Amino acid sequence: MKAGTDRGCAMPAVQRPQSRAAFSSLDHTLDALRPLLANREVTELCINRPGEAFIETRSGWCREILAFADFDWCLRFAKLVANATCQRVDATSPLLCASLPSGERVQIVIPPATTPGCVAITLRRPAEEVWSVGELAGRGMFRATRSADDAPDDTETHLQKLLAARSYEAFMRLAVRSRKNILVSGPTGSGKTTLTKALIQEIPPQERLVTIEDARELVLDRHPNHVRLFYSKEDQGLARVVPRQLLESCLRMRPDRILLAELRAEEAFDYLRNVNSGHPGSITSIHAGSAELAFEQLVLLVKQSRGGRSLARGAIKSLLYMLVDVVIQCAVERQERFIREIWYEPRRKYAAAAAGTRSCRRCERRRRIRGARQEQVDAHP
Repeated sequence: MKAGTDRGCAMPAVQRPQSRAAFSSLDHTLDALRPLLANREVTELCINRPGEAFIETRSGWCREILAFADFDWCLRFAKLVANATCQRVDATSPLLCASLPSGERVQIVIPPATTPGCVAITLRRPAEEVWSVGELAGRGMFRATRSADDAPDDTETHLQKLLAARSYEAFMRLAVRSRKNILVSGPTGSGKTTLTKALIQEIPPQERLVTIEDARELVLDRHPNHVRLFYSKEDQGLARVVPRQLLESCLRMRPDRILLAELRAEEAFDYLRNVNSGHPGSITSIHAGSAELAFEQLVLLVKQSRGGRSLARGAIKSLLYMLVDVVIQCAVERQERFIREIWYEPRRKYAAAAAGTRSCRRCERRRRIRGARQEQVDAHP
């Protein structure tokens, strides 16, 4: 892979080392990581905080001690990557994505867009093998494949039974572990943050989590393989990083789950992009008076965002029904906090998907009719 060919990174079209010295310095710094990258089983190398890395292989994640990788080394590595690829990385531009001359793709986040004293580095090794479909089948690629239909699967059916039996604790645990997208709703002071933290504790500790917050709020003590990303609220911070930029960055950081903090404004549209990015299992919160009103509030927030203002209200609502699996409504009365209702209707998700398919077909038919009419006009001017 040639440097600069990764179109997934926001970088100049041409990446040429500014000098032989820049390339040589980067190559020399990479020597410290080459023993780990030399293992053909390694697909990702992630440095979340100084002194350690998490390595992903076919067997999963494992932790490695990197005594040399202190904060200064990580920051120096970030600067060298920026210099070698004609980019910049500093407190005002804390996000860096590049393809290295040796083929690895790297995503780097420095403070203030991540935890102070940490540099988040994600190195992805390029795939060297090309497999046939038969070989993929032999490696178990299709072991969990099922046809796309409009019926709840076994897990969804079990969740419905747990909810009907009022086994709420078991329902919540299974919803989290089966990677359902959960929205915690309620007024101020109703316990949304407390419940959100409790639900995050149910995420298996071996998963890699990336959070997007405007302040450090979520508790991730049980999940050592995590990265916190921070955006500046109302563009007040030095970096002026917005949730959309962080979402694009974290998609290149090999997350198992992406967790957004409370949805209040522009980040609602980015929440939709998050849960539709192939990383299910999101847990977030919103201010609303009921589970159904939580959907209405999300529609309003999406419509107020730059990315969602052109979307039709009905299209947003259908998309939400398809993407949000569970809504837990919190309440507070006479200083007592409790859960008022739990919304879980998987059949509505399938109905929304079917309605969307029918709508697309109608649009396609109208397009063909307009095209045929235009052809008639062109043929008989």
